[in-house]
Amino acid sequence: MRNIKYLIIALSLIVIAWLLPALYELVIPRTDKMPFVVYSCLDSTFIRFESNNKQIRYIDFRGQEFSKAQADSLLPLFAFRQLVAEGRLPDSLYGVALTPKRIQQNSFHFKTSPKQLNKPAVGLYTLLESASGRVDLQLPPDVFRVTTNGLEFIDCETNTINRAKSVSFTRELTKHGFTFPVQLIWGNSSTRKDYDNGFLLTDNTDQLFQLKMIKGTPFVRKIKTDNTKGWKQLFTVEPANRQFIGFAVAKDDLLYLVNKEGQTVLVDIDKYDPQNMQITIVGDLFHWTITEYTATDTRYYAVDAKTFEQVACEIVPDGEPPLAQRIERWLLPIRLRFTSWRTQLIQPNINDD
Repeated sequence: MRNIKYLIIALSLIVIAWLLPALYELVIPRTDKMPFVVYSCLDSTFIRFESNNKQIRYIDFRGQEFSKAQADSLLPLFAFRQLVAEGRLPDSLYGVALTPKRIQQNSFHFKTSPKQLNKPAVGLYTLLESASGRVDLQLPPDVFRVTTNGLEFIDCETNTINRAKSVSFTRELTKHGFTFPVQLIWGNSSTRKDYDNGFLLTDNTDQLFQLKMIKGTPFVRKIKTDNTKGWKQLFTVEPANRQFIGFAVAKDDLLYLVNKEGQTVLVDIDKYDPQNMQITIVGDLFHWTITEYTATDTRYYAVDAKTFEQVACEIVPDGEPPLAQRIERWLLPIRLRFTSWRTQLIQPNINDD
């Protein structure tokens, strides 16, 4: 009876540690939203978009506040649609002619977080045709999986292995120096894009490669790099200007761009740990605004869009948590949750705020 009593007490404490924080957040939802920040090449500063009572304020890090029209003028590449509608888009900037098409082709947005990376994986990948000649990309009739000795393509309708295709792609990888098994692999299998860059993947010796399919045949390229530390995380992207293939994070947490020539270029920012930090990149014709969210601060970088050298940086330390969150931590020193900002897996987490 005593053991049952202790078990009931323990279960009751677990339920309380989970239920009370959930009820508290239901009654008092969190409002600690991070501002959106873009670098202004005209003013050589970052401009924050701060939402306050459904009104947006435009403020730089020097404390100067702007009207919406002034902010649009300082961010002509970000607000070009509004400037075109008002007839205020400059004809050129820094000697470069500006047209809506040119601005749009050189703009892109990239965002990822630990929760997006840490999720269940089935180990089946879709390789799209990168030279179909059609405007809309279409899903192929097969998927592939990674084995210790190569790639296996499986027909989705018959659930059988396409041996000829499997041998062809495996042989092409091996021919370019790829050593199985695969260590890392990343691709964007969505058809909601203009073209496909295939997959970035690393082999058993930490060498970086690109794999894609051109008219049904394999295309493999070994990526040239000066990184000697190995790789931790890969991202394949498809920017409208087709100037790069994706990003690669080294094991020493340095961020590299993989350009269209098949070479890595170091992005001049502080270290980026994809398992513990969220990152956002907003790119335009002249600069990229890169935002890193760390455990202690938020870091804003502006890097040159051609050289990827840093031109500006602002580090904002995390302030004191909102009053509602401080009260919650005082009233409920032990908070149990089954969801987390770090992962999509459902598992117990203690005080993971």
